Amino acid sequence: MVHNVELIGFASLPADTFTPQPISGSGISANGRTGPFSGQPIQGFSGVQFAGDQSFYFLSDNGYGNKQNSADYLLRIYQVDPNFAGTENGDGSVNVLRHIQLSDPDHKIPFTIVNEGTSQRLLTGADLDVESIVVDKDGSFWIGDEFGPYLLHFDASGKLLEAPIETPGVRSPQKPFNTLTGEAPLVIGHRGASGDLPEHTLEAYALAIEQGANFVEPDLVITSDGVLIARHEPMLDDTTNVAEVFGENRKSTKMLDGVEVTAYFAEDFTLAEIKQLRAVQPRPYRDQSFNELYEIPTFQEVIELVQQVEAETGKKIGIYPETKHPTFFDEQGLSLEEPLIATLQTTGFTDPNRIFIQSFEFANLIDLQNNLLPAAGLEDIPLVQLYGDVEAANSDSGDGFSVPYDIIHNFTNPEFDETAARATYGDLVDIVANFGEDITGDGIPDTNYQDLATKEVFEYIGSAYAEGVGPWKNSFLLRENITTPVDGNGDGVAEIRTQLTGEIRPFIEWAHDAGMQVHPYTLRDEERFLTLNADGTPQSPEYEFRQLIELGVDGFFTDFPETGRMVLDEYLPNLPTSRGFEGMAYSPDRSTLYPLLEGTVAGDPENSLRIYEFDVATKEYQGLLGYYRTEVTGHAIGDFTPINNNEFLVIERDGLQGEAAEFKKIYKVDLSKKDANGFVEKVEIVDLLNIQDPNDLNGDGETTFTFPFVTIESVIVLDENTILVANDNNYPFSVGRGPDIDNNEIITLKLSQPLNLSSELGQPEKDLVTGTPDADILIGGIDFDAVSDIVFTGAGNDEVDVPSAGSRAGDNRVFTGSGADIIDVGNGDRTFGGSGDDEIDATDAMGYRLSGGAGNDTFHLGTDGRALGGEGNDKFFVQEGGNNIIAGGTGADQFWIVNGDLPMETNTIVDFTIDVDVLGIGGMGLNFEDLTLIGNTIMINSQTVAVLSGIDTSNLTADNFAFLP
Repeated sequence: MVHNVELIGFASLPADTFTPQPISGSGISANGRTGPFSGQPIQGFSGVQFAGDQSFYFLSDNGYGNKQNSADYLLRIYQVDPNFAGTENGDGSVNVLRHIQLSDPDHKIPFTIVNEGTSQRLLTGADLDVESIVVDKDGSFWIGDEFGPYLLHFDASGKLLEAPIETPGVRSPQKPFNTLTGEAPLVIGHRGASGDLPEHTLEAYALAIEQGANFVEPDLVITSDGVLIARHEPMLDDTTNVAEVFGENRKSTKMLDGVEVTAYFAEDFTLAEIKQLRAVQPRPYRDQSFNELYEIPTFQEVIELVQQVEAETGKKIGIYPETKHPTFFDEQGLSLEEPLIATLQTTGFTDPNRIFIQSFEFANLIDLQNNLLPAAGLEDIPLVQLYGDVEAANSDSGDGFSVPYDIIHNFTNPEFDETAARATYGDLVDIVANFGEDITGDGIPDTNYQDLATKEVFEYIGSAYAEGVGPWKNSFLLRENITTPVDGNGDGVAEIRTQLTGEIRPFIEWAHDAGMQVHPYTLRDEERFLTLNADGTPQSPEYEFRQLIELGVDGFFTDFPETGRMVLDEYLPNLPTSRGFEGMAYSPDRSTLYPLLEGTVAGDPENSLRIYEFDVATKEYQGLLGYYRTEVTGHAIGDFTPINNNEFLVIERDGLQGEAAEFKKIYKVDLSKKDANGFVEKVEIVDLLNIQDPNDLNGDGETTFTFPFVTIESVIVLDENTILVANDNNYPFSVGRGPDIDNNEIITLKLSQPLNLSSELGQPEKDLVTGTPDADILIGGIDFDAVSDIVFTGAGNDEVDVPSAGSRAGDNRVFTGSGADIIDVGNGDRTFGGSGDDEIDATDAMGYRLSGGAGNDTFHLGTDGRALGGEGNDKFFVQEGGNNIIAGGTGADQFWIVNGDLPMETNTIVDFTIDVDVLGIGGMGLNFEDLTLIGNTIMINSQTVAVLSGIDTSNLTADNFAFLP
């Protein structure tokens, strides 16, 4: 046991500390706090890193504990400066300097987020559960997530740089499936999201993509002028308003796959005429409110939609076209295959990883593989052989769902001899008994899908022309009719009319053995399409997806992609909920990350937590480094931080708080020392429930100190003898300290034994940079590193450029002399002007503090800063960022509150003096009549651009403003 660790620094941020808007906590109520709250609580500190100038970055977690209640909680990194009682002789307060908002404006995240439709795409606690943080050597942030678990890479401003990096071997979402490749099954939007919107419309395809479809399926027919359009059948009657737009005289009667049909046929209309039509929902039990709203798209338009999605989001959605009734269209003189290939080439959509071409007929797929695709240089595009009903009871019906019509058509042609048959169908002629023959003597060949659904045929298909098969799900998940319908969902309507027999045809096994994928169709949510399980229990839509996933299908066609995606994302996780990367350490040179899971992966040793190795340069996992063993089953880790190349600190805790808390400890682990089972060596160095406090730094009247919080999730090494620890206060739920809810407590502890600390780690010291009495030019990254430095320029007209040092530059102190100085400011900088006319530019910076001193100074402001003009007639130019607090000081000052663009956030002027100071608005062609002056605010186009403290803006006149075009 360790008893001689001493509390030497204590600071506390009150629990009820908020940033201004937007509101959060809707639906939250606990311990006397009821949401929604007026702003964002600064809480949930779940990781810590150095931020320079004795300040720290604290990562705030997902908010209120889960996805469901945290959609209005914004994910942020807070930069705070504790004023430690003890080590700094401070008052124990915590100064919140600024925050960095995490966002995904470039659409790197492949799934739908809360703020999906916004330009900034601010990330929330319903999107990710961020729990660990590392500052890279370039100033960017690596963040560990628990929902995925993902690794996330953000730049210094909080913008996501690339798609979330999934974790190998962990199902959430990564999991080993029983598919051909081991990858997750594809969600294929059957005719788009056709359960929600009229099928085969751009809107249905877009919704399918939004709902998580990997592929969208356009069935292809053709117009009289040779343009492919997306319709399920050549007949337009049921899926469009053709009868309203065109008269009965446009109907025609044709033989479609051997059946006489009278209808409006697509091939009898030009594309211009098709574009006059609007789609309707053909199924009366589905939502009819979208009827006649959407156009009939061309195949090219479907491709262009997918390309647009990729350009906007980075999502690489695939397209899964089906050639509908190819023999019929050949008879019309309008072949489908050639324009399909031409459209792929014209649009440049030829990536074989994003295309499957499917057909219920055999001959056209074989021709595509052997002739048409190779001639176009597209021989790598995969083909999928569709299968209809293979049940013997239906196989002789003559309908196209039981028989491939190309076989009937070809073998009823007297000129189609054995040579032609072999040229068209290859070895199928020999593999399938009586292939193409009329056994019953009715004049129609009797080869049907049942004859073609054998292991030998699958083997031939896989070797000869196709990469997949698409069977009707009822053809291998066998079912039988039941006498009395069953109400499975309890809505009072009994619609289930079948029951699974328990027999499963081995289509998946046959296909996988032949190297082919299996993509069954069609999964639908409505009860009328569901069945009873073999045990008599009603099947749910989700269960049907799960059953197919367990069987190993490689994808599934569904009218409801959202359901398929939901099941896939939740299917059989091998890691407990929210037990992802609670901690993430790094090598001292920051070339390697060591993400540490909080939970045990199913199948791993008992009480083991995986430690991964991740290479920063390649952004790839290097494998499993070893395991951390918890002392007790169910214990969680809180953080993981480096000491040197081999040694690291880990917080381990129980799930209790207050007097009930029994286990809150910090261990030193050595990754170079592992036992035979891969567990790393660990040694206790701190018991957080037994700390000496001889100076009573927290003011509780005791000389001992405990850290009895349920979650303690931040630790970092300050120097060889000192560490910093902080709790996650779980606002407003935790009461570990009591009697009220927990504050954010930040403490420093003196260890009993020094750590072997790497020279690259620990709290950075400030460098002192001095100029000369002459005019100096100090360039960040050349003359000084511009990271947490102290700069004295001296006299002379000096220039200081902090941002040139790169994205990590900032948190400097810059003091100028008596000259007219120019200072380019970085994030978190503090600048102090002298007596000259200085120009201070913080346009691209955040979290700065600027003081002009004497002289007529000019300020260019960015985001989340403060600026004080001081003496003299100063000018302040606000750029598009905003949220600045501005004080002009003495003199006649100019506050240019708009300069070309409206600021994203409101700026506050604290000492505007009417008839002395001037408000400037430029670059927008506005005048006084364009302003709305209410209370202490100035609004333009309903947006508040400035607040004037203590001023009733209705008293302002045009004379108080200056306007520039």
